[in-house]
Amino acid sequence: MKTEWIEPKIIIGNQATGDYYFPRNEIEDEIISEINKGNHLLIAAPRRVGKTSLVVNIANNKCPKGTKCIFEDIQGIKLEKAFYKRLYELILSSLSRDKIIWNQLSDFFQKIDIDEISVDGKIKFGEKKDLNYLTEIDKVAGQLKSKNVRVVLFIDELPEVLHNLHKENKTEQAKGILKNLREWRQNNQYSAIQLVLTGSVGMRHVVKRIEGRATDLNDLMEIDFEPFVPKQAYEYIAHVTKNATVKYSDKVSRFLINKISYPIPYFINLILEEVNKKARRNNNNNISEDDIDIAFDKVVKESSYFKDWKHRLFDYFPRHEALFLNEVLLFIAHKDKINKRELYDLARKHNKYIEYMELVGNLENDGYILEKGNNYIFVSPFLKEFWKRDQPIYNG
Repeated sequence: MKTEWIEPKIIIGNQATGDYYFPRNEIEDEIISEINKGNHLLIAAPRRVGKTSLVVNIANNKCPKGTKCIFEDIQGIKLEKAFYKRLYELILSSLSRDKIIWNQLSDFFQKIDIDEISVDGKIKFGEKKDLNYLTEIDKVAGQLKSKNVRVVLFIDELPEVLHNLHKENKTEQAKGILKNLREWRQNNQYSAIQLVLTGSVGMRHVVKRIEGRATDLNDLMEIDFEPFVPKQAYEYIAHVTKNATVKYSDKVSRFLINKISYPIPYFINLILEEVNKKARRNNNNNISEDDIDIAFDKVVKESSYFKDWKHRLFDYFPRHEALFLNEVLLFIAHKDKINKRELYDLARKHNKYIEYMELVGNLENDGYILEKGNNYIFVSPFLKEFWKRDQPIYNG
């Protein structure tokens, strides 16, 4: 009788929940502590480090006492009015889950004329079809404050919404959102609404594009979200392969972590998935360092995993800036590193010698490169090999 093959508990690309979620207690505790202090938070970490999974876990399972938490990915929102509508719906939806609070505010809610609140939090209103949602948020904020109730809105991909509005010549709408979010954070009238903003694009870069400065974000408490340290990476591998058919010895785990260099769940999962597929085809769960090497090469060849990193350069930056940043990455891919002098020479070539360090800083913040000694290198061999494979000839 053939033994059942048990897959590792990994998710590639989407948020991890339930048994698939690996706790990051130190970061979770920091976020919860800041929420308890009444602070508004910004988690603008590089892509694929696992921040969405973490904030979803807090919203669903660790909501601080005395607050109502709700998470939403707002990436698809394309109008300022739709943004306020969704936030208004989220506030009402979070309150509807607490019957005591809902009953306390029953007189207020009856005036709103709500026909239905769906499982995913969408609100179906009655005759009042064209509400001014900004005004309605003002009203509900006052009600919450009077009852000493706080709602924490975990809003994912705000930078994406703001960037898309700006790109589609709706910059005034993007400015309106930033202005009102700032008002909510700074005016005591809205103290019952707390914001935890997350996004995989440099928030400060996007805001500066829209408003010409990023200082208006200084009142947000920033949460550092680093990749795993080696100990956490070992624990992660053990966690997701605990009941799996393919097991990893300490030696193979160490080799895997060193191979990918930048241990984040996404990169680890790519290797684990490829190793598991090959082992299952061969019906052989004994793996070695050679299997890690083979999996790494296979992942690199599957460029769809990394194309988005390059696409986002040309989407989020003007073409003349994106060309400069892409050449920086090409230089590093083909020459392993770039020093400050070489960086300056490239900046002069692209006529970017005034603002070039700020642009390079965006590559650091968004998880492309890191500074090591007097040089910049790729954070991940995956990205380095992708850039080299995508543009194999470089004569710079």
